[in-house]
This record gives sequence, structure tokens and C-alpha cells, in this order.
Amino acid sequence: MNDEMIEILNPTGVRATKQIRLAVRKHKSLNDARIGLLDNNKPNADKFLDHVGALLKKRYDSVELVVKRKMTRIEADCLTELAERCDVVVNAFAD
Repeated sequence: MNDEMIEILNPTGVRATKQIRLAVRKHKSLNDARIGLLDNNKPNADKFLDHVGALLKKRYDSVELVVKRKMTRIEADCLTELAERCDVVVNAFAD
């Protein structure tokens, strides 16, 4: 019989929580806001943003949605346009 010991490690680590304050909001409401929806060109990002857009329109019927899709995964040439044209931008990361 072999008396060798095997050490088993748990790779999940210790769970830690921390309470933080949210960033200061620029806008009190999204009514009449222009909201950019930036699709990062990954699978299902468009479906996610369609759902987010529908929820925003349902809650704030006066929002204008500006939908853009990055054609490369590295750089978005539409970022300047979204920053200048929109009050808020939602960026989707999906797979």
C-alpha cells in the first residue's frame, strides 16, 4: 500500500461582496432621450439589443433608439457618432 497523500484544491476561491454607490446619473429620466444600442457583432447581441430596445420603448414611449452594429470586433467607427448623437449608449456583449 502506498502512503502518499494527494492534496485537493478548490479553485473557486472565497466569495466576497462589497457595497458601492452607483455612478451619478446625468439624466433624471430617459423620457425624450436618444439611446444608442451598439451591437458588438457577436452572435445574439442583436437579439439582446432588440429586447432591450423593446423594453425601453415600452417604458419610455418618447425615447429615440439609434441602433448601430460594429462591423469589426476590434474597433467601432461609429463611436464618435453615438457619443455626439446620443444621451445614453447600451453596448451589448453576447455570445
